[in-house]
Amino acid sequence: MSLRVPSFFLLVPGPWRRPSELVDVLAAAGHVVTDLGDGPPRAGGVGVDVVEDPALGAAFSFGRMGRLPGEVIAAAAACERAALLEVAMRFDEDPRRVAAIGRTLRDAGGVAVRVETSGAASAWEPWLAQLDSGAPAQLVASAVVIVNDGDAVFTCGMHCFDLPDAQVAASCIEGPLEWLDALCTFQLAEQPVLGSGHTFAPNARAQRRKLERWPDHRHHPNDGRHNPFGLWRLLDDADPGLEALSTVPTVMPSLAALLVAAERAAARPLSRDEVERVLAKSPAVAMSLAHANALERSRGYMDIEPRRVWEQWLIVREHMRSNP
Repeated sequence: MSLRVPSFFLLVPGPWRRPSELVDVLAAAGHVVTDLGDGPPRAGGVGVDVVEDPALGAAFSFGRMGRLPGEVIAAAAACERAALLEVAMRFDEDPRRVAAIGRTLRDAGGVAVRVETSGAASAWEPWLAQLDSGAPAQLVASAVVIVNDGDAVFTCGMHCFDLPDAQVAASCIEGPLEWLDALCTFQLAEQPVLGSGHTFAPNARAQRRKLERWPDHRHHPNDGRHNPFGLWRLLDDADPGLEALSTVPTVMPSLAALLVAAERAAARPLSRDEVERVLAKSPAVAMSLAHANALERSRGYMDIEPRRVWEQWLIVREHMRSNP
């Protein structure tokens, strides 16, 4: 059984000066709280710290629906410090408890909240209402942002649910926001067994598109927005993509770990031929897609797709060599 404890981070500007104040406030409301300086919280617990940031106004300028109200931005800008909370569970595991933590901090002087897995800031009331509803679409809206960088439209933040994000080329389909929102909500609501080569459409009228899973190439692993479960690429009609597999070859230990070890041993970048030789020699077992996905969630990150080993290794290797 895996010892991994999923968690997510919240940022709350307020009058805090030291972590002990937050411990007292949250403990008085019945929450199991520890100082993050003493290590990560246990499953179900909350770890706290206080961070100084002279740019909290800018950090709380935008959220899921665009620019936040001026009074919220001004209130955040007036704060010198913010509470940093690590909540040791998935975001969807007990959303009403997350809302209760938020209300406790709001009542103690917290002026707004930001989900650090996406950078989505929010005023208190809409965010608390979304959590109280518990509806998958509302939970996605409370934690996930959708970004258009000109070339692609993509989501950020689904790793607080232990799920992949999604992207589509900006010119690929009409209504990309609807597609991405629907895919994220579908993952959370239905917990489907998805793999590369499967297809998806947001409604019965839309033409289905193939999915392929890729590593998160936008965010360095040290960046809180990095999704270790990667993202789904919704492919263009002209891209045949990979075929779906019901039984998948699963490299153990992970192919990513074996390639990292091989490159460190070589003390230089591996060539494509060398990467493919590592793959060919890697021990693997045949697993149902459901079991492979469960293994991935317990491990805490997606592995490299063997059929895209070179292209995906280049993304993983670049993250190893770059700074956040």
